Amino acid sequence: MKVVNHTQFKRVHKVTTPSNILFMDFDETYFPHEFSSSRRGKMLELEEYLSDKARHQQLMFGWVTGSSLESVFSKMEKGGLTLLPNFIASNLGTEITYFERDNFNTVDYEWKYILENTNFSSSRIEEILETLHNQHGILLESQTNLGGSSFKKNYYYHEQNPALDKNNLGLIRSKAMEMGVSVNINKCNPMAGDPEHSYDVDFIPLGTGKDKIVEFMLDKYGVSRDRSFAFGDSGNDIAMLTSVGHGYLVENATEEAKSQHTNISIGKYAEGILNTLNTYI
Repeated sequence: MKVVNHTQFKRVHKVTTPSNILFMDFDETYFPHEFSSSRRGKMLELEEYLSDKARHQQLMFGWVTGSSLESVFSKMEKGGLTLLPNFIASNLGTEITYFERDNFNTVDYEWKYILENTNFSSSRIEEILETLHNQHGILLESQTNLGGSSFKKNYYYHEQNPALDKNNLGLIRSKAMEMGVSVNINKCNPMAGDPEHSYDVDFIPLGTGKDKIVEFMLDKYGVSRDRSFAFGDSGNDIAMLTSVGHGYLVENATEEAKSQHTNISIGKYAEGILNTLNTYI
């Protein structure tokens, strides 16, 4: 994968005492994989809004994504995005990096320390995979498009038939729990580059994930839950949306996600985010 020089993007003001915190999924929530002139215009309008709110300490905002930082930067360049957020919680929230003017490219070592003191390891994941394959005939395909991570191992499960899939996904969850590992299983979204008729299967340390990022950041900055906002587009965003005071799916969200969460923005992508935020902040 091409590594993009992220210093080319604009940086927001450092927010030390935010009145509000905003968490956004990246792919197909903030970043549309199919751009149009109107979508690009709304994106630039949203960037200006977010930059202004950060400048006045009204809002800290970040992306909480399953992708690696390299993947995010590459998509930003491709889509013509100009503004970096205050923070990016990459690799399904197993890494937190700040990109503010006075806090640029800084890792959150408090969060890193928490993860380093879990029992998560590559060998433990390999043991889970071997058991699933040898004892249950479940084969998970390794993903290569999101970049590597010490604390996230991501795979695809390809659908076979509804009854068998339900059983197999249950076995994956049970084995992960038995081994003391969290697993995030979510229907793939082909719009974000995933294969059709498949599930994302992401193994991560216990106590991590998108919802845990919300809890950690609200506690770290002393922001109450009713002053927190989140936007997403798929099933793996639901826990994050229900962890904040104001959680919304963008209008272009998957039908699976809409069946689980009823708060939906008026408008797709950046337009939906901006319309919603304008009613609160």
